[in-house]
Amino acid sequence: MLHSDIKSRPVYTQLGPDLSGSQHLLIVEGDTVLPGRLDSLAGTFAPVEENLHTWLVGTQAGGLGLGKVWRLPEVADVIDAFACATRGYGIGDRLYVQGTEPFLWSVAKAAAIIGFSADQIHLHHAGSLRRRVWCTHCHTVTENVTTSIASCSGCHRHLLVRDHFSRRLGAFMGVMVDAEAPGEVPAVEESFA
Repeated sequence: MLHSDIKSRPVYTQLGPDLSGSQHLLIVEGDTVLPGRLDSLAGTFAPVEENLHTWLVGTQAGGLGLGKVWRLPEVADVIDAFACATRGYGIGDRLYVQGTEPFLWSVAKAAAIIGFSADQIHLHHAGSLRRRVWCTHCHTVTENVTTSIASCSGCHRHLLVRDHFSRRLGAFMGVMVDAEAPGEVPAVEESFA
């Protein structure tokens, strides 16, 4: 579990079923599952197995074994799958998501659009600590940031990657690091591998 004193920083829980729910959807970013371990992950949900559906996203690994798995290539396919669901989602449904932070918040944002409340969504961080960074200057999102200072993919300013997190944007804030002293950029540190 990641924890921070920054109030905007999300705190993630361990995956486990909310037994007050009636239908359960587990969405896993495939690269966050150790080979051969999807069955043990689904085993965590044994109390709700009859009402559990699992979507595995973006993995190339074969032979993961679990029977009721819908494999989707990318997070965009999760959004499409939500939109094309054969049944609506209601108050008794629970959504569990495991993956990297950008993945978690992309899925949570899509789930909110179709009616899942924050109380119905359970997020578990796993895998890389790479960050999605939103530039406070040009409003461009830069993906897969692993360093304390990153170049904005839009305006190319040197951004200090802050711990302040926006749930609405699903991204950390990036502010121009040399705004007061142009050209004075501190040493870049690998911080979020």
